[in-house]
Amino acid sequence: MRNKKKLSILGVNSGTSADSLDLALVSFNTKGELKLLKAATYDFPAALRKEILMSGPKSTIYDIEVLSLKLGDFVARKINQFISKNKIRRESINGIGLHGQTIHHSQEINQTISIQITESDIISSRTKIETIYDFRKKDIVLGGAGAPLVPILDFYLFPEIKRPFICQNLGGIANSTLVEKKFSNCIGFDSGPANCLIDRAVQIKYKNKIFYDKDGGFAKKGKVITPLLNKILKNPFFSIMPPKSTGNKEFGIEYTNNLLRYSLQKGIRFNDLVATLSSATIESIAASYEKFIFPISTPKKVVLSGGGVKNTFILEGLMKRLPGLDFILSDELGIPSKYKEAVLFALLGYLRLINKSFTLTSLTGSKEKVLLGKISSP
Repeated sequence: MRNKKKLSILGVNSGTSADSLDLALVSFNTKGELKLLKAATYDFPAALRKEILMSGPKSTIYDIEVLSLKLGDFVARKINQFISKNKIRRESINGIGLHGQTIHHSQEINQTISIQITESDIISSRTKIETIYDFRKKDIVLGGAGAPLVPILDFYLFPEIKRPFICQNLGGIANSTLVEKKFSNCIGFDSGPANCLIDRAVQIKYKNKIFYDKDGGFAKKGKVITPLLNKILKNPFFSIMPPKSTGNKEFGIEYTNNLLRYSLQKGIRFNDLVATLSSATIESIAASYEKFIFPISTPKKVVLSGGGVKNTFILEGLMKRLPGLDFILSDELGIPSKYKEAVLFALLGYLRLINKSFTLTSLTGSKEKVLLGKISSP
């Protein structure tokens, strides 16, 4: 029945930097075509954000459960506020696609470990809306990395662009998708850090009073330190063949602290460190195209999204490093960069409700068709 109906799903997402909670209400027609109806961003309270940023695989089970309950309460309140402020009929929302807050993601040799929290039962019970959550686990159980999932959305978007083309997300981690005419021919992977190392370095330096390098301002005042750049680019992750994903094990707080200590030992100025980290983002993305995409396809256009599109140091660096490609922001194509991942989880919620499964072998490495997401009813 559901796959013959027009559905509206509220996508909910917050990235690894915990910079904000993003909501996107998306409608899907009977053909599965999507339209972004309304969107909003809500800042995390400072204390809650600090808890998120300090959490990880070394946290106690008790602390993670307490944080998950707090996040469930916060998200439920913001969803209700969103519904009320926009005068949306609650019964018109068919589901909530909840990603949850990632506190750890690492692709181990034999088993990916990916932990998202935010208590879905609180959200479904307090909003009275069916909530779809835990989208990564089934893929992991079937041998996949649980990420990246954004290529599923990339395949549905931008029909006006001639294929093949690349979708590049600049979140905490950089995700790349080669979009081909057939879904089975698409490939997707995490190329490495986008903003995560920069954000954490800024947060440590300024004791959480500044959270990111606004407009690439620190980087523009610095110079690239070549030995440090080469040190970063020797990270083994960059040479792994797709499908692959990464997170705070490879590029988390411990790695950032090591880079900060190295910089202090070598007398590297902070602005130079940020310029070098930003250049590592640029070079690792460009090199991933040259290693994994250009040998098998000839895309001419790159659609950029994610919070990193506001960092002009990175954007200008990518354009200079890859002069043969035409770069365009997803905003110019009707999908605001800020809300693309929230739209993704609206789409995944929709696909779960219509029981649409996928073969994600070329994206995550899973071996069988997978139906992503679990459902919490009110």
